[in-house]
Amino acid sequence: MKALQRLGALQHRDYRLYFGGQLISQCGTWMQTIGQSWLVLQLTDSPLKLGLVTALQWLPTLLLSLVAGTIADRLPKRKLLVVTQSIQMLLAFALFGLVTANIVQFWHVAIAAACLGMATAFDMPARQAFVVEMVGKEDLGNAIVLNSTMMNGARLVGPA
Repeated sequence: MKALQRLGALQHRDYRLYFGGQLISQCGTWMQTIGQSWLVLQLTDSPLKLGLVTALQWLPTLLLSLVAGTIADRLPKRKLLVVTQSIQMLLAFALFGLVTANIVQFWHVAIAAACLGMATAFDMPARQAFVVEMVGKEDLGNAIVLNSTMMNGARLVGPA
């Protein structure tokens, strides 16, 4: 019980559920990122195209962050997260289907990467703002530390 008091954010049921769900989601996202890169190299054997797909995935986050953050502040965070996470899941399933059917082409991966980047641009600010709604200001610092730990842990575990 004493450990739970030190991890004040985990005293909130909604945050515990969110934390577990985000851990699974982020591991999946990093698996998808590594798999996507590997797929591009297998399809094209081109470092240039690998760089292009990586840019397509992360440029929307860079370019849309301010606008997406403003929009996320005006929308219900939970609903926005359900939409962005669902889009990310559907993109992963679409790529899986294309690979399984052995019909995947580079342009499929490029479009999926760009769409994933746009979904991520809206997901990130909504996710960060949603934490405040779940834990309140008193446990916010602890929740930020836990989120950072979870994100970096997923970055290690997901690709492995």
